[in-house]
Amino acid sequence: MSKKHTDLSRFFSDPEYRHSIKSKASQRLSHKGHISYDTFWKIIRYAGITSGILGLFFFVYFIYLITGLPSVAELENPKTSHASLIKSKEGIVLDKFFYENRTELSYEEISPNVINALVATEDHRFYRHWGIDVYRLAALPFYVLQGKIQGGSTISMQLARNLYQSIGKEVTITRKLREMITAIQIERNYTKEEILVLYLNTVEFSNSAFGIESASYTHFGKKSSELTVPEAALLIGSLKGIYRYNPRINPERAVDRRNTVIQLMATNGLISNQEAATFINEPLQLNYNPPFKAGRESRFLGEFIKDQLDGWLEENGYDLYRDGLTIYTTIDGYMQEHALKVVKAQVDSLQPQFERVWTSRKGEYMDLYWRAFPGFLDSFIKETKEYKEGLSFVSDPKELLDSLKSNKAFVDSVKKISTRLEAGFMAIEPGTGHILAWVGGSDYQRVQFDHVYKMKRQPGSTFKPFVYAVAVEEGYDKNYKILKYPTSYRSENGSIWAPADNDVSGPDSIPMHSGLARSINNVTIRLLADISGNPNTDNLYDLEPGALKVVDMARRLGVNSQLEPFASIALGAQDVSLYEMVSAYATLANEGIYNEPKVILRVEDKNGNVLKEFGASRSREAVSPETAYTMIDMMRGAILGADTGDGRYVGTATSIRSVYGIQQDIAGKTGTTNNSTDNWFIAMTPGVAAGAWVGGEDRRIRFPRGSSLGQGAKMALPIVGKFLQLSSRDRRIDWNREAFQAPDSLIVDLETDLPVEQEQNIQEN
Repeated sequence: MSKKHTDLSRFFSDPEYRHSIKSKASQRLSHKGHISYDTFWKIIRYAGITSGILGLFFFVYFIYLITGLPSVAELENPKTSHASLIKSKEGIVLDKFFYENRTELSYEEISPNVINALVATEDHRFYRHWGIDVYRLAALPFYVLQGKIQGGSTISMQLARNLYQSIGKEVTITRKLREMITAIQIERNYTKEEILVLYLNTVEFSNSAFGIESASYTHFGKKSSELTVPEAALLIGSLKGIYRYNPRINPERAVDRRNTVIQLMATNGLISNQEAATFINEPLQLNYNPPFKAGRESRFLGEFIKDQLDGWLEENGYDLYRDGLTIYTTIDGYMQEHALKVVKAQVDSLQPQFERVWTSRKGEYMDLYWRAFPGFLDSFIKETKEYKEGLSFVSDPKELLDSLKSNKAFVDSVKKISTRLEAGFMAIEPGTGHILAWVGGSDYQRVQFDHVYKMKRQPGSTFKPFVYAVAVEEGYDKNYKILKYPTSYRSENGSIWAPADNDVSGPDSIPMHSGLARSINNVTIRLLADISGNPNTDNLYDLEPGALKVVDMARRLGVNSQLEPFASIALGAQDVSLYEMVSAYATLANEGIYNEPKVILRVEDKNGNVLKEFGASRSREAVSPETAYTMIDMMRGAILGADTGDGRYVGTATSIRSVYGIQQDIAGKTGTTNNSTDNWFIAMTPGVAAGAWVGGEDRRIRFPRGSSLGQGAKMALPIVGKFLQLSSRDRRIDWNREAFQAPDSLIVDLETDLPVEQEQNIQEN
């Protein structure tokens, strides 16, 4: 081998020789202007390392990119929060539960005007692309060079962003790539119609309305299927900026944007140019309903139903706020509509009257009340958040109280909040136990306490029928005569209990039915002594046997509250709920059969599949049909009036006929407690038992002694009367006009002491 050539065997076997050869080669390359051998290998190594790093980076980025994509299961079953609806038996929405106020619709339930406006504005090639509009993306650089910023997202890409939180909403290339990939997957999994429905059901509109149905109710008070072209264009136009184009806050901008959408619809051939010109000239006409109130007027009812369902929901893994359930109820939507109106109207009417009664001619707000009860203001202040929190910072509570009382604005606020009147109303169908209407208060936004189910107050004279029912059950005839003289009873500690009466006119003894119709306290107490087996006693303890019977009767009829067998129970001096009292009266109206009140019919999932059906109400016989009918007959007297013996006919609820024109067969009873703190009226027809309570939100609120306003007949009866009047005249309601029918075993005695024309009223109705 030539010396000029490398000895290959030595090159590979001798490291020193190999190093010398590489050095000489490097020197020759360097001398000729070429890179050295070492440098060459370094470049190769660095290039390899760089390529490896870049490859690893792109691999990690790819993993990061796909981990932010929805799974196959999520694509096939996207999880969105849907409002659960409480509906009447006719399908009227009464209340909603939601995190996002959203209602899911099908394609057929959405107005074509909405579909056309959306496609024309957001993605006019929607029906021709596969998730990504390549033409639109390609044109973006040209728009940027012209200074016109344009979005490149298709409806499918926007849906991907709205539907899957993992994609995110930040303005980055990563988000855009995820949108594109997900949009392609969406297009592979859904039809174009399904994509439009998903989009319109999930997108957020102005005023926190999620989904097109919610947006339609919020802005126009109608279903989305009823939206006109201008209305649809207004809503779709607002999607570009839900605050900037909010029609309530920025009406001029919203109209300009609406008109742009209308013009785009014309440009894309979805409406004619002539139609567009007409629509553009239409004025903005909103019927704004706050989304947290729209469809939520029956909030008290909704909360009661939620309480009834909580156990079942938890047991079966349902979320009332996310799962889009529909709860169908026994509520008559039209009766509920009337009930809501009359309760609010009565409270709004009574409040200023109540304030005037307690305010002197030149005095400050209810000055007579604060003068009559000087300790009440301090007690109200001590219940405020300001006082309770202030106790942590002061050593002297009196100093804190005096400081708060020196703040006139604060004191005025406490006075007005503390002296609010409230009301509750409930109606039941006696034959089924179905709850037909439920109003727990005049304004849920102000007070969340339910005055139908949660409130327990003294029922006053509405409790008296239970005493008379015991007597009837024991064989007393309704014409049994009872002394109405005032009487008194001595307790074991020597104190005297002497019930008082306002109506003491007429003969010394009056028929039992007249005592009930006129609501005479002493007649009721003497009857309690009779059924106790101690008619001539003056010992309060001797009335306990009768009181025990009254407690038992109330229990059987439907009152479940804790009751003590004290004599005062005969006058309604123990706390019960309106829910219980109306249930008990419904039992009498149902021939003595108690039906447990029922409000839920069935629960469906968001696709309409029935998850649970609730059977018929549990029933039991509480009293005999004869006892029940006799009580109905006696309680007609409160409506028709009873003979006082001096030519007058008196009943505590005669205005049901004279003022509200209810001429069908009806029975009922008023109730008023001491100081008019609680005012009641409950009425019964064969088709409905309805009751109302009106009083102070706080027990310390009462009317002046002798005030004509503070009576069950003036406070609570108008709610029931107006409800019956409106409902019986509403052709949408299948109103029962039948009369109560006496059992075959009972010989009806109409020879009472009623006027002839009133006897005819009973027979005719």
